[in-house]
Amino acid sequence: MLYAIRNQQGQITSLTDRKAPGAQAISPTDPEVLEFLSLDEAAVTGNDFLAESDLAIVRILEDLIDTLIDQQVIRFTDLPDAAQHKLLSRKVVRSITNTGQTPVSGEEEAPIFLKEEDQLF
Repeated sequence: MLYAIRNQQGQITSLTDRKAPGAQAISPTDPEVLEFLSLDEAAVTGNDFLAESDLAIVRILEDLIDTLIDQQVIRFTDLPDAAQHKLLSRKVVRSITNTGQTPVSGEEEAPIFLKEEDQLF
């Protein structure tokens, strides 16, 4: 069961899976729920929302993997070859397309696509 908490205007301000003071039971497929969860108003069904959020989750997972590698929790080479290839391909494309970064020194520097620890072999 899903519960919605609303403001004085009747708009959903939060959702919970537990009964809380002032919370009303609501269907997960209710258009108000989907609108509340969606960043894009064009996503009108649960499947649309999931498809849209998949792209954001991929980026989060990439950042998580980078963090685990940087903190030496895992090694890049611990990942399967196919995962290494996909991650490196995405890292290269992200580096090429990321034009908003300014080098710390103020001078233009070539982007770093691979670090020594990122090698495939």
